[in-house]
Amino acid sequence: MIAKAVTPRVHVLGLGSIGTFAAHSLAEVPPPLTPSITLLLHRASLVDQYRRNGSQITLQTREGEIISHGDYNLEVLQDGQWHSASSTCCETTPIRNMTVQDDIIDNLIVSVKGPQTSSALRPLKHRLNASSHILFLQNGTGMIEDAKKHVFTKEETRPNFITGVISHGVTLNSPFNITHTGFAATSLGLVPRCEQIAKATPRTKPYLLDALALVPRLNATSYSFLDVFQIQLEKLAVNAFCNPLCALNDAKNKFLFTIPETRRALLTEISQVVCALPELRDIPGVPERFLVERLEATVDGIIQKTAETTCSMVVDLRRGQKTEIQFINGYWCRRGREVGVPTPINDKLVREILERQGDAGLALDYT
Repeated sequence: MIAKAVTPRVHVLGLGSIGTFAAHSLAEVPPPLTPSITLLLHRASLVDQYRRNGSQITLQTREGEIISHGDYNLEVLQDGQWHSASSTCCETTPIRNMTVQDDIIDNLIVSVKGPQTSSALRPLKHRLNASSHILFLQNGTGMIEDAKKHVFTKEETRPNFITGVISHGVTLNSPFNITHTGFAATSLGLVPRCEQIAKATPRTKPYLLDALALVPRLNATSYSFLDVFQIQLEKLAVNAFCNPLCALNDAKNKFLFTIPETRRALLTEISQVVCALPELRDIPGVPERFLVERLEATVDGIIQKTAETTCSMVVDLRRGQKTEIQFINGYWCRRGREVGVPTPINDKLVREILERQGDAGLALDYT
């Protein structure tokens, strides 16, 4: 067996706005924790686009400063296998000229859209083991559970999971080119393994938790799992109101000020689900933290700051693309059923979005 390299290695899967921001931030980790970074590209044409962008990732700050980082490694998915690529090859480069990559991945950041998570991870499954760490840095909630169910089915060989919640505003201008529109925070938390596996697998603090905390632009903080879970649920409550209602009305966020009754009803439903979750039972402060009035104040504050913003679900429907509705409102529906709390408003929103995106069959699950 080949010994692991001393230099930390991180692979990034999903290069939308958040994944590109994460890859750019990784390049700013100072020594001695500076990693070797590999971008996992799902189509060969992205290699050409990376080259046209100067073989670098470019970030523009709110002040207009341009900050670029290069020296990324590239891998391209071809016929279900990952192949090493260089910025000099293009989409017409024969597969035989590229080397298949089967080395173990130590650290993986996943930023694909929620519905694509399991299918995107499947070609990487054999490269991930119980010593690997996967950071899920995505919108929505429930992707880890989906990956456990459909990809990493055996607890003893399953990678370690880290939950990530990112609140920064980032716009993808073009592949590998982003604008950091709003500085905020990144919250990280290690997902606990079952007790038996945890005892058999000695755990040190994951590299990603140490390294990402050293990047000022990312503003990352590690929390206990239950703390980051609550942060995640707060963001999910906001998104469950903003995303589907703006999408169904093809509207900017300011539209949400016109439907206070809907806001109150939806957040009441969500508050009831949170307070019934078994993992948060007996946790001090949860009922107060998820009071309807407090959630409303949080939502109002965000809408006021983003009144002219067009949320991602609006854009997805306009483009005829699949949305993340099943990992936003769909999460509240699933958890509501588990704890015996009816979620008719969330159910209705999921049905309507799924029907709009052409998934009437899936919509039947929410009747």
